[in-house]
Amino acid sequence: MNDNDKQILKGSFLVLADQIASVLPGLNIAWGLSKALYGAGLKLREQRVLEWVEMVRNNPSTFTETILRNEKFQDGFVYALERYIREKNESKRKFMRAIFLGFTESASQDRFELERMYHVLSILNPEDMDILQDVDVDRTDFHQVYENTTDNNEKLYDFVNTGILMSDHSSRLGPIAAPFVKVTMFGGEFIKFLKYGH
Repeated sequence: MNDNDKQILKGSFLVLADQIASVLPGLNIAWGLSKALYGAGLKLREQRVLEWVEMVRNNPSTFTETILRNEKFQDGFVYALERYIREKNESKRKFMRAIFLGFTESASQDRFELERMYHVLSILNPEDMDILQDVDVDRTDFHQVYENTTDNNEKLYDFVNTGILMSDHSSRLGPIAAPFVKVTMFGGEFIKFLKYGH
């Protein structure tokens, strides 16, 4: 493929995204806001933009006309798209789409912690996300994620600092190899997006 063909292909991504956005009533408002605020960035990351717009198109039962016309949704769309096009890690972008679908389906978008979830996701590395797969979100008591081992303790304390886990500060007898923690409400929702999607 020569340079001219590459340039034509590159320019076609935004045109395709424009066409998809114009067909879905209400999406054109959020899309227009995004283009106005992040036009140059959208041109640089056209493939990611197309992934995002196709996510909306491929989930018509989630992205209804009522949702697309909602101002809170539109604000969330602009915020999420900007963070999405900046993210270099492909698996994190997959989780971002799942979190955004959860935001869109939420009965209370005001209470949905979209910004916090995206922030926490941005500071995690792939190893962190693997370790979070071992956390049992259904346990409500303080427990050791990795019993009798010091492996991953630093990561567990990092999760406490991000608000995913809560540390038990009560007294314990004898040496303790691993911290006693439990999943916070925020952490439970966040981990479910990582494990199961939306």
